[in-house]
Amino acid sequence: MFEMIKMMQQVLNEKEFSYWVHQDLFSFQWWLIVVINALFLLLFYFFIDRQRLFFMLLVFFISFDIVGLVDEFGKFFNLWCYPHQMLPFTDRFNTVDFAIIPVSIALVYQFFSKWKFFFIAHAVTSAVISL
Repeated sequence: MFEMIKMMQQVLNEKEFSYWVHQDLFSFQWWLIVVINALFLLLFYFFIDRQRLFFMLLVFFISFDIVGLVDEFGKFFNLWCYPHQMLPFTDRFNTVDFAIIPVSIALVYQFFSKWKFFFIAHAVTSAVISL
């Protein structure tokens, strides 16, 4: 049974890669993902507090991991999918998971350092992102 699942997964991976190469790579949506990721990473680079660089990067990578895990959960149970990917072999390099959410959360952490204000700002940011 496991060998059959493994074989089916390989066929699916080949189909997804073929779709990405022939339909998605260098399309308008692909370029939009690349540009938005680059803009948010530049925003992060220019606005990051260099005095607290370690903590800012820690918040960025923790939020990157949490968002990625939740996204993998949703994809595994077919709750959502992404027809356009920056890279075909990982879902963590889509626009939202890779840059928008981690950068937003890290910048909210930077500008709202008191916990009460951080939770309020984080709730507002999460509500805006979820739209």
